[in-house]
Amino acid sequence: MDHLSLGVAILIAVLDVVAIAHVWRSRIERGRKIIWSVVIVVTPVIGLICWALAAGRIGKVRL
Repeated sequence: MDHLSLGVAILIAVLDVVAIAHVWRSRIERGRKIIWSVVIVVTPVIGLICWALAAGRIGKVRL
């Protein structure tokens, strides 16, 4: 594995941890927290993008 892919993998892992921490600090109910955490862990890149869109300022869905 070259250095660039290792750096990208570490960056995605760190962002996933930050996203999961943000999910668990939010005021949403426990079931939604579990679902978001599983989505982020199982599909790291897609889950992170979906969470960022849903939780961001432009997100119109209720987390």
